[in-house]
Amino acid sequence: MRFLGRTCLIVLSLLPAVSTQGRWTVIGSDQPVIAEAGDDVILPCHISPRVSAVDMEVRWFRDAFNRPVHLYLNQRDQLNIQDSDYRGRTALSPSALQRGDISLQLRNIRPSDSGVYTCYAVGGSWYEEGQTEVIVTALGTQPSISMDSTQGEQTRLVCRSEGWSPEPEVIWRDRGGNNLTSLSSPTVQRDSQGFLSVSSHIKIKQQSNVFSCLVRSKIPKPDWESKLHISSDFFPGVSGWMVAFFLTLALSIGAIPLLVFQWRRMDAMERKLEPMAAQRLREELESVKREVLKSEWKWILSSAGMCLFNGFLSQWRVKEQRGAPSHSLCLHL
Repeated sequence: MRFLGRTCLIVLSLLPAVSTQGRWTVIGSDQPVIAEAGDDVILPCHISPRVSAVDMEVRWFRDAFNRPVHLYLNQRDQLNIQDSDYRGRTALSPSALQRGDISLQLRNIRPSDSGVYTCYAVGGSWYEEGQTEVIVTALGTQPSISMDSTQGEQTRLVCRSEGWSPEPEVIWRDRGGNNLTSLSSPTVQRDSQGFLSVSSHIKIKQQSNVFSCLVRSKIPKPDWESKLHISSDFFPGVSGWMVAFFLTLALSIGAIPLLVFQWRRMDAMERKLEPMAAQRLREELESVKREVLKSEWKWILSSAGMCLFNGFLSQWRVKEQRGAPSHSLCLHL
C-alpha cells in the first residue's frame, strides 16, 4: 500500500511536465517598428522556449489569413499564394529558423505597409501567434497657404501639404498665438503610393492679421510651419498701387541725405586738390617754355651767322668780278 502511494505521488508530480512537453508560445514585439519610407526593416517575432521552426508552418499576414504577407511551409517559401503587394520584398532567415527566430525581413517599406502584422506558427497539433505593429513615417512638404475667395462668400485661407505618413495634425494660429484649429475643416487624401495629402481651410474676417499653419507629425518628427501676413490693404480700401507708390517715395526721401552727404564730400575733395593741380600745371608750362626759348635762340644765332657769312661772300665775289658794290638780304621766317 505504501509502495502504491509513492508511485501515485511520482506520477502526479510528472503530469505537469508531460502536459507541457512540446508546447511553446509565439512572442511578437511590444514596441512598434518605426521606419521611414524606403527603409529595410525586420519585424521581430520568436518562439519561446527557443525550439527549431525549420519543420513548422510559419505564416505572416495582416488583414486576411488566406492572403499571407509571407508563408513558409514544408521547409520552403510558398510564394505562389503570397499577397502581390509584398512579392519580392519579404524573406525569412534559414539560420534564424533553427533558433526559433521567425522574424520577417521587409524591404523597401512603403506608407501602405503601416499596420499590425500577425506571425503564426504551427508545429504538430500545437499553434501560437504573436503580433508586431509597423509605422511607416514620411515628412511631407512645406505647407503652402493661399487665399481662396469667391464672389458672395467669405474669404478663406487654405493650407496644403503632401507626402505624409501617417496622417499629420494641422494647427492654425493667429498673430497672438491663439489656436484657431477648431474653426478649420481638414481634408485628407491618399495617393497610389500610400502617401497622404492634407488640406485645411479657415474663414477670415476683414482685418489685418498674421496667420500660421503648422503641419505636425503624430510621432516625434520635425514640424513644418508656414506663415501668411494678411494686410488690411487686401480688403476694399487703399489700392495696392498707392501702397507701392508711397513705399517707393519713402525710400527715395530716405536716400536724399545720403546723396547730399556724398556730393559735399566729393566737392570738398575737389577744392582741396585744385590748387595742387594748378601749381603742377604752372611748373610744367615753365619747364616747356624754357626748353622752347633755348632751342629757338640757338636756331636764330645759327641762322644769323650763316646769313652774314653768305652776304660777305657774295659781296666779295661781286667786287672781284665787276668791281661794283652790291647789297645782300637775309630774311628769317
